[in-house]
Amino acid sequence: MKDSESNEPLLGVSIVVKDKVVGTISGTDGNFNLAVKSDPPLVLVFSMVGYTSVEVEITEASVEGLEVTLAETAIMGQEVVISASRVEESVMQSPVSIEKMDVLDIKETASTSFYDALINFKGVDMSAQSITFKSINTRGFGANGNNRFVQLIDGIDNVAPGLNFAVGNIVGINDLDLESAEMIPGAASALYGPNALNGVLLMTSKSPFDYQGLSAYTKLGVNHVDGEDDDPSLYQDYGLRYAKAINNRWAFKVTASYLRANDFRGVDYRDQSSNTNGEGAGYAVETPGRTRENNRTYDGVNTYGDFGFNLGLIPRLDPAYGAVAGQLPTGPDGAFSPTGYTESSFTDNTTESFKIGGALHYRITDDLEIFGQVNYGSGSTVYTANDRFVLDNFSIWTAKLELRSPNFYIRAYTTQEDSGDTYAANTVASLINQNKYVPDYTLGFLGARGQGATIDQAHDAARQYADNLQQAYAPGTEQWQVGMDSLRKISIFDGGAKFKDASSMNHFEASYNFSHLIDFAEIVAGANYRMYNLNSGGTLFALDDDGNEMSYGEYGAYLQVSKAFFNDRLKVQASGRYDKNENFDGQFSPRVSLVGTVAQNHNFRGSFQRGFRIPTTQDQFIDLDVQTRRLIGSNQMLIDRYRFRTNTVYSTESLAAARASGSIDSLKVATQVFDDFTTEKISTFELGYRGLFLNDKLMIDAYYYHSSYDDFIAEITFVQAVPNGLRNDPAPFDPDSDAGKAAIMQGTVATQEYGFDVNAEGTIKSQGWGLQADYFLGKGYKLSGNVAYNKLLDDKALKDQGFRAAYNTPEYTYNIGLSNRNVIDNVGFNVKWRWQEAFLWDSSFGTAVIPAFGTLDAQVSYKISSLKSVVKLGGSNVLNKRYTTGIGNPRMGGIYYVSITFDQFLN
Repeated sequence: MKDSESNEPLLGVSIVVKDKVVGTISGTDGNFNLAVKSDPPLVLVFSMVGYTSVEVEITEASVEGLEVTLAETAIMGQEVVISASRVEESVMQSPVSIEKMDVLDIKETASTSFYDALINFKGVDMSAQSITFKSINTRGFGANGNNRFVQLIDGIDNVAPGLNFAVGNIVGINDLDLESAEMIPGAASALYGPNALNGVLLMTSKSPFDYQGLSAYTKLGVNHVDGEDDDPSLYQDYGLRYAKAINNRWAFKVTASYLRANDFRGVDYRDQSSNTNGEGAGYAVETPGRTRENNRTYDGVNTYGDFGFNLGLIPRLDPAYGAVAGQLPTGPDGAFSPTGYTESSFTDNTTESFKIGGALHYRITDDLEIFGQVNYGSGSTVYTANDRFVLDNFSIWTAKLELRSPNFYIRAYTTQEDSGDTYAANTVASLINQNKYVPDYTLGFLGARGQGATIDQAHDAARQYADNLQQAYAPGTEQWQVGMDSLRKISIFDGGAKFKDASSMNHFEASYNFSHLIDFAEIVAGANYRMYNLNSGGTLFALDDDGNEMSYGEYGAYLQVSKAFFNDRLKVQASGRYDKNENFDGQFSPRVSLVGTVAQNHNFRGSFQRGFRIPTTQDQFIDLDVQTRRLIGSNQMLIDRYRFRTNTVYSTESLAAARASGSIDSLKVATQVFDDFTTEKISTFELGYRGLFLNDKLMIDAYYYHSSYDDFIAEITFVQAVPNGLRNDPAPFDPDSDAGKAAIMQGTVATQEYGFDVNAEGTIKSQGWGLQADYFLGKGYKLSGNVAYNKLLDDKALKDQGFRAAYNTPEYTYNIGLSNRNVIDNVGFNVKWRWQEAFLWDSSFGTAVIPAFGTLDAQVSYKISSLKSVVKLGGSNVLNKRYTTGIGNPRMGGIYYVSITFDQFLN
């Protein structure tokens, strides 16, 4: 094997028998030896990333001295993708929009990891909750922990069974072992089943047959260089991979990586209390003159334990105050919030990620291979949802066994989750303040009133009194640490802040390609079965009447038929999939697509697809107090347990309206609680074009989509009276009477707010488009750019029903890049600029405008061939322009690094 220009030997070239699993790679001198049991004629395929593949027909039983040269790829559109149709096809003729990152893209990324670099795909957004936890989103409805987007690693769903979403790449795959990453933005349920509503990412690891030898990297850097939120600190990332094939039959690999850094912190101190502005509860604003010092109901975005409370409720919660009930005001005069704690004052911002894995492969015949694969990942990070959850020593491990040939595969895998020492930051701070600050504040208020102070003066005195006493148990003191450690060890179910989640998932799947048996069309079929086993010790999921948590299963099957006409100039494809979850009605997801080729290099595509999302395990079974409200799963067991039918529930919006108007007539019953709860569906039409110009040096890719959501799943909030603070208190109380409504409206009876998922009425529409251009300028320079637009068309329809729109997506984003892999001898560079428009983030954590921002990633690399190593100097967000991707998330800054990567087969 030689390079066609330099005539130098090429090592690590993949040589496989076409339509077989058997193959090998070239050695350090470019030579190879391949023993095949199948009789000739055979076709050998020689391929290497960055080079144009070559096919050579072998007609003799023994061949020696075969010479093959490979030429570097200098034209666009040569990539082969698999995810769009579950079979290999040219990216130019993909029936849907698709993005791909190959081995060279991974090596040359300017970002700190391949996962961070995925944001450079057109139309892709990321919500950064931590250095190691970033949630991918495409085509709207972005979220922290996105359950409308599916991630697969070698066919294994990367979802955490209890959390219902992928935890970024903290327990995923490392850069050394990744061969490619393919992304389908938009609905993909017809082939990938439930929850691939807005997209799917397929990550494929390197086979130990095709990528052998030792590779390792060390990446050292620094962040917090501006010293604004933390002192400058070390960023360190290490990884290795070793793979070996024995006699072209047995092969194994082991991989490992470790990352450690001081994370960026949440430092948004805007007030989001309902008493500070006219936007309603939870809207974070900058209010001139409004500070913690002069706002007794202040609730900062990234301050915790500053929950809203009312002095008038204290006698109902503690009978010891009954004698002084008349001195404790209700309503606005009694409202206050404790002085809270900043995130940096009590949460550890050390983030870690440790990943280790291995695989053992055996080629039974030239056509059949079996292998086992185990991956383990653990780490510490922070996740923003209804609270800032500190995932401390969180871990997931997966184990897979797969049998495959060129025409089929059968796989089974298990995913096991362990929450470790995970806890809720706001819950810890709130419990500490409930136990100490509220009683101190009450005593301070009563003392001031006893000395003739006005209500406002008494509140000021009460805060000063409580704040002074708070110093003895402030963060960093021994008393604080004792309380903190104690609450972190007690589960939420038992009144603490610790999560105990050891949920698991078992999955079985098979697929068969009938192309070698049928001539008139290409037919692919597959089926799967999955079982969820919830296990949170009651900290996250509800227990049934027998004290057990839920287990449930789902299954699905699909069929795809493809047919080419007019000498492959027109490709018609139809797919259909049926899925059934035992808790919901079955769903059919069809996809129909057309791809037409004009003048060889111009491809037009059109498709229609339906997709769906099964309500997550949390949507169905959660029972969790997040301080601001209690989250309740949408199922009949919990509706009955919390007596929503017999103890009337009123919408939070109507309660706010009643308090503003002073009329109980404004109170409205939250009747959606009793509607049937079903799956969320999407119907998407897409038109696209991909073509080559200027002697195949310029590639243009464009798409337009229009999506319609039915039975859209959204959260409503409602309030229920709980006399004496007990949710099942039998004390006589009629919430439907005028007196009962007045008590709820005036706050003279304790209430509990709930969050509950329901289906929105009507159809919710969105649309968008994207355009990308890649151009080889000559002499190795590549200029690329893309722009994307996404728009929710029916946000008013959602808001009119009392839902958050929660689209959480900027309308416009764009990326510009310039690179050259060998600008001068052994020196290359890559520069990426990304910008996104300001947008409204609307979530259960809060609502706020996220300002527009741009980031610049850049790297310069130097290849040391004698050491088979590449030295890279680079940075992520090198201009260190601080930004936040969503309310409550940290303020991200620059990371600057130098890395050394050794690869035994470096070319």
